[in-house]
Parts: sequence; C-alpha cells; structure tokens
Amino acid sequence: MFLLDNSPKAWFNQIYLNLDNFRGGSPHHYKVEFSYNNLVEQTSIPYNVQFNLSESFRESLIRELGLHQYQVKNPLELAPELRTERWQIFCDHLTNYPALTKSTQVKVIQLLFSLCFHQAILEYVPLMSAVEIAGNSDSATLAFLRAMSDLMLHTDRNLPYSLKDLETIAQNAPVGNIVRISAGLQILVDLAKTWKDLEGAEFWRSFVEREIKATVASLDAFGEGLIMSIFYRGAVFVPLLKKNKAQVVAEMDLCQAYAEGLKGETQNQQFVSYENQSVIMESRTKEALWLKDLDLAEERARKLVERDILDPRYRLELGEVLLKRGKVEEAVQAYRSATRLGPPGTAVAWFMMGQCYQSWGELELAYDCYLASLDCDPLAISPVKRLGQIAPLLGDENLANWSQLRLFQLQEEKAKMEADGSTFRGYVLNVPKAKVNA
Repeated sequence: MFLLDNSPKAWFNQIYLNLDNFRGGSPHHYKVEFSYNNLVEQTSIPYNVQFNLSESFRESLIRELGLHQYQVKNPLELAPELRTERWQIFCDHLTNYPALTKSTQVKVIQLLFSLCFHQAILEYVPLMSAVEIAGNSDSATLAFLRAMSDLMLHTDRNLPYSLKDLETIAQNAPVGNIVRISAGLQILVDLAKTWKDLEGAEFWRSFVEREIKATVASLDAFGEGLIMSIFYRGAVFVPLLKKNKAQVVAEMDLCQAYAEGLKGETQNQQFVSYENQSVIMESRTKEALWLKDLDLAEERARKLVERDILDPRYRLELGEVLLKRGKVEEAVQAYRSATRLGPPGTAVAWFMMGQCYQSWGELELAYDCYLASLDCDPLAISPVKRLGQIAPLLGDENLANWSQLRLFQLQEEKAKMEADGSTFRGYVLNVPKAKVNA
C-alpha cells in the first residue's frame, strides 16, 4: 500500500482504490463510506449524498495517479495483493450476489454505484419489466440504480439516452416508493436541459408533484423538507424554459428555504443537509449568471468554495464567474487550485488555464497547460485544436503536424459515435391512459 502514500491525491482518494482509510473529504467520499457501512452493518439509511460521479471519474483518477493496476471494471478483477480487508468483504458479497436477499443486493449495488462501477451494475442487475418493478420496493430501487448507471454511461460516451427505462420506473414502482419521485425528476431535468422540451418537462413536473403528495405522509420532517428542496431545484427548469425570471427566483428561494429548515439529528442527516445546501448554492450561482448579476454570481461562487474547499468543481465554477468579470488572474488561480484537487474537472481546469495564458500571449505556458489537459483526458478535442493554433506561432512544425493528425483521428471517432446514435429520434411523451372502471 506504500504507493498510495506517495501522492496526496492518491492518499486522499484511497477509498476509491481499495475502500481503505476513509479520511473525510468531499461529499462523494462520504457517499462511498455511507454505502459501505450500510452494507456491512445491514442498516438502511433513507438519505444519501445526491452528487453522482460517472465511470470516467474513476478512470481519470487512476490515470492521473498512474496507478494502472487499479484500473478494473469490476471489484473482483482487482489483484488479491492489492485488496484490503474491506475490499475483500465487498468482493465476498459480489461473489455471492445471486444468493443474497433482495435488500442486501440493493446495498451491494449502491456501493458499486458510489464507487463508479456503472458498467458492472448493468451486468449484475438485469433489465426489468414493468411488472417486476411493480413487485416490490427493492426491485424498483435496483431498476432505478441500473437506469441511472446506464444514463451516466451514455452521457460519458456522448450517446443519446431515451429515458424510457426511467419512465417505466416512475410509472410502475410501488406507490410511496421514493424512486418514483427520483426517476420523474431525472426525466424532468433531462428533458429541460438536454432537449429544451417544455411540454415534457411540464408533464413530469405535475407527475412528481402528485407523487410527492402521495408519499409525503410516510416521511419524517427531515425527509419531507429534503424532498421539497430537491423538487424545487429540479422543477425550476420549467419557468427557466419559459424565461420567467420572477418565478425562477421565487422557486429557488423556496428550494433554499426548505434546505435551510432541515434539522439533521443523525450524522448522516447532518451531512446530507450540508451537501444539499452546497448543491443549491451551485444552482443559485448558475441562476445569478442567467440573470446576468455577476456580483451575486461571484459572491455565491466564493461561498461555494468556502463550503467545500476540497471540491474542484466549485473552483471551476468560480473561475467561470471570474472570467466573465474580466478577473483573469484570479480565474487562473482558481483553475490552478482545481488541478491539485481534481478529478473531477482536472482536464477542464488545465484547458481553461491554457486559454487564459493564450489570451495573454504566454504561448509556452498555454502549450504546457493544453498538454496537461490531454494527459488527463486523451480524447479531448479542444486542447488539440488549441495546440494546432499556437504551433505555427511557436515555430513548432512537429506539434503542428501531430495536432493535425490527432484532430483528424478524434473527429473521425466523434463522427462514428454520432452515427451510432443517429437513429435516436428524441423523447416521445408517453402519457399513461386513464383506467376505465367497468
């Protein structure tokens, strides 16, 4: 395990590599720890960290650390000499997965999800029919985790996702199960952000409102406040699509008010409440940018960094705001600090630093940043384009030739991926037919 102590980034993220030495950190680190404890102690915590990481995060982390022996697609593939006791306990559960009770299977898949093994989840959890999803809450939860993993894999590969699996879950999971709300909200947000589909977003907003009314009586005060806060953060995309500024602000105020009213009694509740407020502050920063209130946007972005000093995403957010304000030097500092903390976002941070240096005419520094960005994300197109721009100015013929060749390869690969998804025709709203009594 000595290699994991050689780098602060490896030491800090060790929980992703072998489930060992949890030392706190950002919300996603706590998510892994909560999920592991939930499995081994056979407890059920109704609330967990909201932020989900893709499989590319895990791949980026291991690539940046240079610890390629940990680059596996299934925890069972990790070499025995690299496994900790906790990792072996997890592997034992995976080996015996078919014989586990449904509730334990849910806990196993939740830990796989937290560790970003999304492809493995598709192998362990079969695609379920509407009847199977309706059968019990554990089946519905497994189906939801599978659908979310599938969505994240599609997003990672820039492939379109039909949302049909999530729709089936939202409409067929047992009434009162929280996944009906979670699936409906995910559809709502995806339709609004990806497809700008107002009709679809309005339908799913109404659907989720009805589900909350049917569920809220079974929740405690903390659960009710959390659900309402999460609801408004997703539902606000409807007035956002309508460009209704007053309603956007009013609903985000409601979202924040519900969040600030949460009274966590357990450590889990306290942490979930804290993370929820950070997520909302991130949304409110974007809201301020949308409103073109750059003073407010910067104020909120700085609060975000203060709330979670270990999350590189919030430093990227701050850098974006600072650039819009013309504070390029401060933006560079924000991006530089993000490179020390990432992933996620290391490649983006290096690229944005490169753009800043290029705008100043500091081409050698820009060159270094673009190369560092490619080290973190070898499939990125933008850094290659930028290297192609500055190569003639640096008199570097080899760089110019390489950039041209690499850009052609990446664009060819992108065209192939787009062709793979070319038959996708977008989302078709499927409104359930009303039941007719005989």
